[in-house]
Amino acid sequence: MNRIHVLDQQTANSIAAGEVVERPASVVKELIENALDAGASVVSVEIRQGGVSLIRIADNGSGMSRDDALLAFARHATSKITSIEDLDSIATMGFRGEALASIGAVAKVRLETRQLSDADGTWLQVNGGTMSDSGTFGGPAGTTITVENLFYNVPARFKFLRKDTTEAGVVADVVERLALARPDVSFRLVSNQQEILHTPGNNDLTSTVYAVYGKQVATACLSIEGSQSPLKLSGLAGRPELARNSRAQQCFYVNGRLVRAKAMTAALDEAYQTLLMKGKYAFAVLFLELPPQLVDVNVHPQKMEVRFWNDQEVFRMIYHTIKSALLNAAGVSGESADQAEQPAPVPTAEERHEPVAMPSADYGLPSGEPAALPQQPALRIGEPVQLYQPSEQDLPKPPQILKINDLSRARLIGQLFNTYILMELDQELLLIDQHAAHEKIIFENLVARRQGSLSRPDEVPLQPLLVPLVIEFSRQEMQLLQHEASQIQQLGFEYDLFGPASVALRSYPDTGRHQLQAEAAFRLAVETMLAEPLNSEDKIADFYYSMACKAAVKAHDVLKPAEIEQLLSDLQLLENPYQCPHGRPVIVRMPRHELEKRFKRIV
Repeated sequence: MNRIHVLDQQTANSIAAGEVVERPASVVKELIENALDAGASVVSVEIRQGGVSLIRIADNGSGMSRDDALLAFARHATSKITSIEDLDSIATMGFRGEALASIGAVAKVRLETRQLSDADGTWLQVNGGTMSDSGTFGGPAGTTITVENLFYNVPARFKFLRKDTTEAGVVADVVERLALARPDVSFRLVSNQQEILHTPGNNDLTSTVYAVYGKQVATACLSIEGSQSPLKLSGLAGRPELARNSRAQQCFYVNGRLVRAKAMTAALDEAYQTLLMKGKYAFAVLFLELPPQLVDVNVHPQKMEVRFWNDQEVFRMIYHTIKSALLNAAGVSGESADQAEQPAPVPTAEERHEPVAMPSADYGLPSGEPAALPQQPALRIGEPVQLYQPSEQDLPKPPQILKINDLSRARLIGQLFNTYILMELDQELLLIDQHAAHEKIIFENLVARRQGSLSRPDEVPLQPLLVPLVIEFSRQEMQLLQHEASQIQQLGFEYDLFGPASVALRSYPDTGRHQLQAEAAFRLAVETMLAEPLNSEDKIADFYYSMACKAAVKAHDVLKPAEIEQLLSDLQLLENPYQCPHGRPVIVRMPRHELEKRFKRIV
């Protein structure tokens, strides 16, 4: 008896469906992308019990003829490409011809579609990969697909679904990200008859961000625009104070397609490197456009992974564009600290997730489901759609930004707790963290010295010692000082071996008026290199962070008025003095009206 045999079509389709359909959100993503490819300007999504019992997606796109509808559920049947050469210039969201076949293999699916030029539309029913019935109907132009009882015939996949509320959160996240990809399309999401999302479709990205994430996020975004042939970058990036604890609010699109791209993520992180604290991530909605032949989207059936022809080119272009926008808009916003710590009004899918649990067997309403929102009828694309439009007073207004040069007009009040410098300016109280400010000044001087040493090795600014400083080291440290002398010298330290267990330090990095403590800085360099080689610019920058932190004035240090004036003067010379190297704010603003509210002088 033969041990190897060919699987039947239904089994093969169910296995293949696992690559495309992992959970209800996968179904929603594939069907919305089909709607967008069909030219829809309105897309409505309805789910029940997280999309397990029902997913209904309706659009006003081009629709399908009867012949196309009957072919739509065949595997590898598509209108997007015709030959292998077309893979080099893909301009649509879908192209593999697997989505409907995969969905139909693991659910009960009803398709209703009509072209504008046809008198009647076509409907058909597919159960577990088999077409059970079809016919004609009179309905609106466009396509409506209803998916029921997902994974009803694949128990192994069904039992690994999470709780209904968790799956609903993932669906909401997918719809939000696709809505951000197409501000010109109005999206509506209803979960268990409650409206979750409604975007205006007015082709304005800021309005869509407002609808998805709320007013606080929309008002704290910077416009990103840049191009360097063959690349073009656009979108929005958040000010540093908008940073979150995860990447949940980072969205990347390549030629309109939602993707995961390491080069884009790394460039964003690098642009914000000295502006955010560790563990904080920038808000961003970024669109990269380039010729289709320079990016491969056919990496995985889910079409989320992409490969660029040159990751370094992509990285550099995105990094410089975002960095330039951040520097041009650098300043201190008027947002209070309490507001800055508040999360976005609309929780992300990651924040909505709950621990893993089995799906409810009877699909009854989960006990934790909110019931405060008004109930909505089931979505039908033929009904008139009332587009969401934010009112004039709700539209985001750019925040008032304090520039560092404004400090020249401020009145110095003095020190608070021997930690903060207080100043008064234009009906506001300014608080400057003396340690963060001094740390930033020293760090920027070290970085400038480093850049000068790389471009002009013969003109490196060093601070010579009148008398060489003899410093003792351990045997292991001495071996490092002998073998890594050239790299240590690039960091700004010049020394000679002085016996078997000591060296004579002759000079150390010159940081202008804010000089380092020679021995402490030198020992820090040796200890750092012993722990980890400084073999990249990022690691050298981390070393400079530590050096600047140790050398800067500390909290509780008493500063004389002349020292405060000098510190403020040096701070104004920096290109971006608003965050310390660790990403903490250097300056905080407190408006007069906020103080008066605290004293109940106004309500």
